[in-house]
Amino acid sequence: MSSFKEGLTYPPIRTGLILLFLALLMSLGASYNVPREELQTGVWGPGTYVIGDEIEAPGDLVSITLEISSDNASVKVITDGVENTHTLSGDTKTLEFTSQPSVLVENGEVNYSYTIKWIEHPYTYLSFPAFFIMIVGSVIAFKGYLSFLESLREKTAAKKRREKNEGPELR
Repeated sequence: MSSFKEGLTYPPIRTGLILLFLALLMSLGASYNVPREELQTGVWGPGTYVIGDEIEAPGDLVSITLEISSDNASVKVITDGVENTHTLSGDTKTLEFTSQPSVLVENGEVNYSYTIKWIEHPYTYLSFPAFFIMIVGSVIAFKGYLSFLESLREKTAAKKRREKNEGPELR
């Protein structure tokens, strides 16, 4: 058991383990995520609109909730190659999406409100140095382990030589 404690306190092994622990902390930081949400409202006239063009959402898109209303309008919503036509006459429709849809207002004016939710990873830049530190820490710890085993072998050989020299003498 004392060899294990000696091994952990052996300087190259300790340095390698500290670097590996640092790399672990940095990789955990790199995986940290923050949910973001943004609301956009306005009025669309006839034309084609892509939801989310005004919003800079650099992370992973979670959902888009679109509410459209009009007194008299015809709207086509295209998402993932599927086209749905909605005729609005004084009512409000709420639509949910998991990808950015296109909206084609064929006639009339449409009041819209949409909320985009996404996940942002603000510390992803830590992953590259964490990977490098992990490799360096592994190499240092492995070389330290080999060096420690060599020193243990030398200690054992020296102990055997001492015991042999201190053994019963022949007269």
